[in-house]
Amino acid sequence: MNASADRLLRRTLWGNAAFSVVSGGVLAIFAGPFARAATDAPVSVMGLDLAILFELLGVGVIAFGALCAWIASRPELPQAWARAIFAADLAWVAGSVLVLALPASWTTAGIAGIVVLAVIVADLAILEYLGLRKIGAAN
Repeated sequence: MNASADRLLRRTLWGNAAFSVVSGGVLAIFAGPFARAATDAPVSVMGLDLAILFELLGVGVIAFGALCAWIASRPELPQAWARAIFAADLAWVAGSVLVLALPASWTTAGIAGIVVLAVIVADLAILEYLGLRKIGAAN
């Protein structure tokens, strides 16, 4: 595969890495205030307070970003891993829709936060899809 064929996917993965590390860090650091702003009433899932879930989610998103960076930095772009990132981004968007459908007392800020993040991740997934198609066409 030549460098121009994987440029879009590689740059998208770098963008995904940067967005994931920054947003995951912000979520982990400000989990408490975000949890209070996101719901009108205390929410717990499997016995864990929403703030703790946000912290754990933030750390997981940071790890996901590190994986995106690792994939993007390989001299030969591992397409199977790139497809896995694409699938994970699609799962995030679908999960966001499910979270909004849960019987929780989301505030307007909570709904807006979930929707904005889902739209950003969907945009990244679209670019990943286009990058994967471009690589497939070049091979």
